[in-house]
Amino acid sequence: MRWAWLFVLASFLVGCSQFPFCSECQQATTVAEVKSEPVDEPWYRVPPPRAAVADDQGANREQAALNLPVWPQNQKRLQHYAEQLAYQLASTETLRGQRIVISSFVDLDEGLNQSNPLGNQLSEILRTVMPQYGMVVIEHKLTNAIWVGPQGDFAMSRDTRLLANQLEMDAVLTGTMIATDRGMEIHARIVAVDSQQISGTASGFIPHTVLNQIRP
Repeated sequence: MRWAWLFVLASFLVGCSQFPFCSECQQATTVAEVKSEPVDEPWYRVPPPRAAVADDQGANREQAALNLPVWPQNQKRLQHYAEQLAYQLASTETLRGQRIVISSFVDLDEGLNQSNPLGNQLSEILRTVMPQYGMVVIEHKLTNAIWVGPQGDFAMSRDTRLLANQLEMDAVLTGTMIATDRGMEIHARIVAVDSQQISGTASGFIPHTVLNQIRP
């Protein structure tokens, strides 16, 4: 009789883990909650290596079709693609002598007010490349004075309260970016301020291999 009671008690202890309340207690004591820190997403996702090679070959074919210079893979930078856009825009003789302001390139969406590191850096490079082709570029971020501080001397700002009061310009160079499976399509245009007429256009394609090198 005593052995029977011992057998029942042992069965009860072993079978306790099968009950919901027992399994929850056991899981609570053995499983620790893991909290992960949020990770900032990169502005551009790196594609698979196979796609990157195919993208670059496709970009070379498009550049050749436009009769543009093609650089070897190990020498390609964003600077080269900006020079290609400037070369196309400079072919318009009516732009000679006009005062042009260059804005950030934006994503082609409903708002047309979202940019990224590519759009900002592309416009910044064009500010230095366009004058080399005879274009008159106006720096719209110039302030009324030079600000001297312990970290350096500054003449530009994004604060509209500090910018120069008068900004004389004839046209605006702007553009849109379209994301594709192979890279980013770039469409640039120069628009007259008075008539809103497009006086110059340029198009280009930037493959994944170059986009992956851009840092914010």
